[in-house]
Amino acid sequence: MHTAKISEQTFKQFIDDYDSYMHYLHDNLYYDYISGLYETHLIGLFEENELVGVSMLSATSVLKRYRLFTSHTGPLIRDFNNERLAFFLSEIDKYVQKNGALQLIHSPYHIYQMHDKDGNLIEDDKNNPDIINIYEKQGYKHHGFTKELITEELLRYQGVLDITPSEKDLMKNMESTTRYNTKQAEIMPVKLRYLDEDEYDLFIDIYKETEERIGFDPVPSDKIKNLLKTLKDKMYLVMTYVNVDEYLDQLAAERDELADEKNHILEQEKEGRATKGQKKKLEQIEQQLNSKHSRIEKVEGYKADFGTDLNLSAGMYYYNNHEMVYLFSGSYPELSFFKGTNYATWEMIKKTKELGLERFNFFGLTGDFTEDAKDYGVYKFKKGYNIGIEELPGTFDKVFNKLIFNLARKLNKI
Repeated sequence: MHTAKISEQTFKQFIDDYDSYMHYLHDNLYYDYISGLYETHLIGLFEENELVGVSMLSATSVLKRYRLFTSHTGPLIRDFNNERLAFFLSEIDKYVQKNGALQLIHSPYHIYQMHDKDGNLIEDDKNNPDIINIYEKQGYKHHGFTKELITEELLRYQGVLDITPSEKDLMKNMESTTRYNTKQAEIMPVKLRYLDEDEYDLFIDIYKETEERIGFDPVPSDKIKNLLKTLKDKMYLVMTYVNVDEYLDQLAAERDELADEKNHILEQEKEGRATKGQKKKLEQIEQQLNSKHSRIEKVEGYKADFGTDLNLSAGMYYYNNHEMVYLFSGSYPELSFFKGTNYATWEMIKKTKELGLERFNFFGLTGDFTEDAKDYGVYKFKKGYNIGIEELPGTFDKVFNKLIFNLARKLNKI
């Protein structure tokens, strides 16, 4: 094996063909964005003459002659194994040292160990307990097995759904509440539309309100907008909505159909021609009518309080050759009756299948699966889809010149 600098064209071709674990921070679209802001370095890992790995590094200047490097969750390695990773890391270290590195940060997008949907560790071929040792043997400091949101670092846990089963089986495998909510959303006239660039602020407003309500550490609005613009060619920004009058018309038609059926059976009963089955069904129809009247009353209340055309939820989804990723979302809790988030999630799972992808990534979880967790409601929602949970290794950094690094910190240059 050997490494060498590679061209932008070579890097982009590798990314275009790469179909394994890859964060959006390594996407060609993100490279175009970041290379316009920072000094960028591209390194290739070769086995004989075949390019089997790439690393995208960006650097910021410190004290003129030194640099702080980050690897943007890399490196990426085709047919990943620990031997290739260890060699590549060593070569990357040599490269950045020659280019004035003070520090290099990695947050590898690889599985450390797998958990079931309840958070329990499980035996799995994907488990790679040695990955942390590989970094530490290279002299990297591990930032720890964090179970909290640290804005500057990637979350270490993500919920992932294997969507290779049929839609029918995916629905069947959901937890009962999630399945019920999804089916209810499909029964109601909830719709989904894609937001245009001039509607980014509408999405951000919904997300920020949700973020504040749940208590998540805030993601700056400018960062979200930059990400939307950067990844727009591989992004779905969606809004669910409902027209209340349309739903009231639907409910009224269903009510009238039930009433007609009830009257028909009563007429049959009056004439002495009703069967036992019809008499028994009368009770069911009466219950359904009561439920329908109750629902109509409830929906009329929503109309009185919020109007006719209601935005319910919004979501931001990115995809590559490997997976669809559910990045950010927001919703109005006072309109949760309409199950907008369930509807959007199910529609985007179906969209992911249409794209020929096999993974729907619900993305970040803190790793605290107790009811006291700040993100417990988010975790519970994702869990309902029968996810597997991937635990990532976390963040590592290596300081190459501690004297200058500490001086730069003292001077507030870092």
